[in-house]
Amino acid sequence: MRSLVRVSGPLLSLLVLVSACAPVEEQPLRVGTFLWPGSEPLFLARDLGYLDDGSIRLVEYSSLGEVDRDFRNGRIDAVSVTLDMALQLQQQGFEPRIVLVMDYSHGADALLARPEVRRLEELRGRRVAVEARSVSTYLLGQALAKAGLSPSDIEIRPLPSDQHEHAYASGQVDAVVTFEPFVSRLRARGAHELFDSSHLPGELVDLLVVREDVLEESPERVRHMLQAWFQALRHLAEHPADAVTRMSPRLDTSPEELASMLELLRHPTLEENHALLHPPSSPLLGPAHRLQGFMLERGLLEEPVRPERLLDVRSLEVLEEVR
Repeated sequence: MRSLVRVSGPLLSLLVLVSACAPVEEQPLRVGTFLWPGSEPLFLARDLGYLDDGSIRLVEYSSLGEVDRDFRNGRIDAVSVTLDMALQLQQQGFEPRIVLVMDYSHGADALLARPEVRRLEELRGRRVAVEARSVSTYLLGQALAKAGLSPSDIEIRPLPSDQHEHAYASGQVDAVVTFEPFVSRLRARGAHELFDSSHLPGELVDLLVVREDVLEESPERVRHMLQAWFQALRHLAEHPADAVTRMSPRLDTSPEELASMLELLRHPTLEENHALLHPPSSPLLGPAHRLQGFMLERGLLEEPVRPERLLDVRSLEVLEEVR
């Protein structure tokens, strides 16, 4: 039989004080990602030991919609998103801050169609899969405009990106607007490109967005993540064969395939990021305003926002030069 030990008032107070002073273990910064070659340097940084898993936790998602949902619900603190998603988050009051321009797409996003659909004009009346509330809708809109078509001329099938390949293979759709690695997978199934992001230079950009409150409370963790990012880019530039060998398994591609995908992207340098995140002269603001106009026209934004308020260069300004 266990005996009951009584704790006196002074001792009890001391125990409470000690308990209150005990250090509380900080939770890692949770960063949402999805399958996209442009964000793979984050995983390369982790694999190489540049990224401390105790400080930064990479959370993987299968679609942009899931990433967007969990950022809104507070389950993740930072997220890799496209510019249109950042504008939507700003309008809805989530106070996102862009701390890094991760990459520009120069062909890694594309509109692909079945072999019998040879020209953009032949999309009229066809079923086209596209992930709702993603920059893919912008690419689709620009492609249709080039062909003199409007969204009402096609049958849009909203589908998450991880369902695009199945929808095409099973005959549910005639064309797909998607991004790598799904572009390469669809091409392997016989699809061909009608339009891609190389026709929209500087327009399709991927960003690392952090909640404002997280940025204020944990600036050192954000800086650590950015430092690791640029270290990984340095490794990719100096040891490309090793880098793509490390990164390709997660994307379920060969190192050679991944190397080809990365040729369709451009990762801005630290110096370029300084300029991109420094209003009012940021080269990012032109594309942001053009994208905003498109989103307002299509009802994807309810009212104009101020993209310059998204930009936050503070974390980059204190980074060490990557050697």
